Amino acid sequence: MADRNDYVAALGKVFSDDAPANPKKSVKKARVGFAADVDVKEFEVENYGDVEADNVSYGGKSTKRLKVYDAKQRQSWYVDQKTYALLSKRNITRTDSEGGIIPIQDKTTDDKTFNEKYDLDLEELFDSKVSDKDAILWTDSNNEVVTRKGCGKTAWRNAYRRLVVHVMDPKNAIRFSRALQIQLDYLMAHEALLLNDIIVVLDKISDDPRNHTSKKKKKMDLNIALTKALLNVNVGRILVANSGTISYFFHPDTRVSNNRTFNLLSGWQFSNIISPIAMFTPSENFIGSRALAVNSILRSFLGPGRFLTRLITGGREEFVVDDVKAIAQNLAAETTGFEAAMRAQFGNHAGRQKVNQFRIENRLPTDESAVRSFIGSPISTMVNNGVVHVLRALANHWEGLNQIPFGNFAHQRMEQLNVNVILRFHMPFVLMTLANLRGWCSWDSMVLGPFITKLMNLRPTDTMDPANELLNELNSNIVDNVCGGIFSRMEPFRRWITQMRVANELIMTEKEKVQTILSSVTAGIEAGYKLTKTVDWMVPDNVTMLKYVVQHIKLDPAKKRLRQYNGDRLVDEQTGILFTASLDRITEALRASSFNELMPAFDMLTKSNKMSKTTIDSMKENIIRTNGEAGTDMEINNNLSSEMISSLVSLLQQDLEQRQKLYLNDHVCKLALNALRPRDKRTLLEMVQKGYENTRPAQLLLRRTRTLLKREVRRAALDRQLTLLSKGEITNNLVEDEWYLVERMGDASGSLGIYQYRTSRSTTNDVLFIARTGAEERFDRTHYQFRKYVPIGEAIVRAQKAFMVIELDLLKRFAYASYMEFSDLREDLIKLQILSGVNCYFLDDARLDVLSHIKNHSSTQVSWRDLKPGHQYFVEQKPYKYELFEFEEGMDLDNRKRYFSIPPQNMIVVG
Repeated sequence: MADRNDYVAALGKVFSDDAPANPKKSVKKARVGFAADVDVKEFEVENYGDVEADNVSYGGKSTKRLKVYDAKQRQSWYVDQKTYALLSKRNITRTDSEGGIIPIQDKTTDDKTFNEKYDLDLEELFDSKVSDKDAILWTDSNNEVVTRKGCGKTAWRNAYRRLVVHVMDPKNAIRFSRALQIQLDYLMAHEALLLNDIIVVLDKISDDPRNHTSKKKKKMDLNIALTKALLNVNVGRILVANSGTISYFFHPDTRVSNNRTFNLLSGWQFSNIISPIAMFTPSENFIGSRALAVNSILRSFLGPGRFLTRLITGGREEFVVDDVKAIAQNLAAETTGFEAAMRAQFGNHAGRQKVNQFRIENRLPTDESAVRSFIGSPISTMVNNGVVHVLRALANHWEGLNQIPFGNFAHQRMEQLNVNVILRFHMPFVLMTLANLRGWCSWDSMVLGPFITKLMNLRPTDTMDPANELLNELNSNIVDNVCGGIFSRMEPFRRWITQMRVANELIMTEKEKVQTILSSVTAGIEAGYKLTKTVDWMVPDNVTMLKYVVQHIKLDPAKKRLRQYNGDRLVDEQTGILFTASLDRITEALRASSFNELMPAFDMLTKSNKMSKTTIDSMKENIIRTNGEAGTDMEINNNLSSEMISSLVSLLQQDLEQRQKLYLNDHVCKLALNALRPRDKRTLLEMVQKGYENTRPAQLLLRRTRTLLKREVRRAALDRQLTLLSKGEITNNLVEDEWYLVERMGDASGSLGIYQYRTSRSTTNDVLFIARTGAEERFDRTHYQFRKYVPIGEAIVRAQKAFMVIELDLLKRFAYASYMEFSDLREDLIKLQILSGVNCYFLDDARLDVLSHIKNHSSTQVSWRDLKPGHQYFVEQKPYKYELFEFEEGMDLDNRKRYFSIPPQNMIVVG
């Protein structure tokens, strides 16, 4: 993060027209050789003085550093000539005082490695693997509306969709999209994709104000995106909750430019349709004094708190200013939820009186609450808390955040800085409120209105120059007149503008850091986004999912016997295979079960009329007659007839086959059940196995399980897609330290896992691999085949880690959305935000692969042919165990072992 000097430099740049002089540097071409690469690359090298070290206050001495720039990869490194050394094209490593090597960063799956080393094109990869999904434009998800009773659920959504499409224009599009993008963090991946489809269409509308693309085409796209998004309940709620950012009748600049007309409309008392639509900011100095007087008379005449009073006075009863008991109305208690709670408990009138009494008695400070409530409702915050107080609070807040050297991670998102959003959304309302307090005039319609239009039309660019131009115009041409020459308003307003200009300078520095991070993970971002667009997010309907959860609970005791019976695996729940060839072993396993274990399965057979209830009852009576009540927990043995066994096997086989078609195998159901609280899980299992699945408590727990099962089914879909994409071609030319998928020949069930190749024996077919755990594994070439592993999962994980780095390191001053206002970063940042919500078990393993690679990275490995006599080396005796020796001429070496100049250091990677 930036330090105090960055703030001073940015502040000096705001008040100075002269740009700071660039430090002198000498540029020349140099050839830099890497220890791990025989090729010598040509780079651009710059020698320059360390400015920070030259500063006497730091007590440092002048040093020389080397800047190495790779023009092809567009990457640069700063290398201290004394203590740094470039050792490989993957790493920059630092030598400590004892000559040891300390790895700085691993780039296993960066763009260079992913695209060049694996010779892979993402477009070709997805086209070859998922050719039937590569043309998807819109994300599909389950229709969650049809499962809810009542035609009104669909009717209001259709009405809302038509209204939004009708009123959408470039100004509304940019406001609505910025409100929606904040919600991407709170949705699951498939829901974030639905919302992103809307944001993409809104960006096309806002970026094309001159309608180069036909308006009909853009509205049609928006209609499709809204239709699909409103089928999801969570996305529908977000759309409705943020619809307040849309201007359905008039934009703020239209009101200001035609202030005389709108002022007359706002005073029209007997048209309660026009008045709320056209009114200006309500305040104690409301220019429509006739409306203020009439409303006060009607409130007193009709009585406060009545429905008729709210109807006739336009619902403005909360802005009561002629009551001496409401003197504490300036306090923003609404930010704590206190006001809403009072109104919900006692009603609007009585609840408001309680809030006023609370404000009078406590007089709470409102600095922080004013800043937060200003972001959500700028007009009411300025009216309720006072314009001067709010402007001072905002100026102090921005100045404090700009001056803090490393930011403050404890700040809420509403307190983080975003200049473009402030100018585009909040500044028009600030100017309207100030002008309304001063009194409307012709200057407002001629100057202020067009300037508000400029604010609302502020578009994303790759710099902050347009924002600076607007701030300069605001400071020089607008502030004095809109404040009416009142110094107490002008002073904090100008101070706030100055801090916004300082923030513009600071964010440009932060932008370079974000751009550097994004440029190193573009492969992961594109791969992850394409993955989310090609995965089938549809899940079975709710009734089907509940049915198979119940069947899983009832049949699991019987399957448990078949999973591992005396060392034999008689059922594979992952692939849905029941090994009926071992029917004798299946019969033995079922007869080794107890009557109580098989009773839920018998219950399913009787309900499907495949077995009579009389047969089950007679078998139970026979068991009790022979062994007593405890006999139901003993092995059933010969009491289970061949006919019963045949029915059970048929039921199990049918259940497994249907589960495979719907991707609802028992493993996924277990994951969903294990996600329940242990007590809830035990209760549900017992109730279903005893036949009480239709009771109200069981239905409640089953609905919770169904929700968790949807998540697990979608994760399983991601796993399948990633497994498919990570499979490369079969090869016999194995490269040391590379990762491969090991498969049994002729076995289509999948690979044994991912292994790192070490060496092969020349006399046998044995191939030595290292597992992720560090254990050695040997495979025979005659029985196993080796497939190249495409690290697409690792690339996605690296992109997710980049999102975490941006959040933790760079969001202490500016909001994440503030970087989205840069046109060259916006698309990648939105994709990265969606990608952050993608989770599955394949990616969990990929994280372990990345850590394993970092742990095993061998930048100091030396070939046994390159050992020099008289030098000391380390030999790897077994994984992570090294022995020091001195090489002598003629020494017999084992070429299967690895030799190092310095042993690789193990690293603990957090995150």
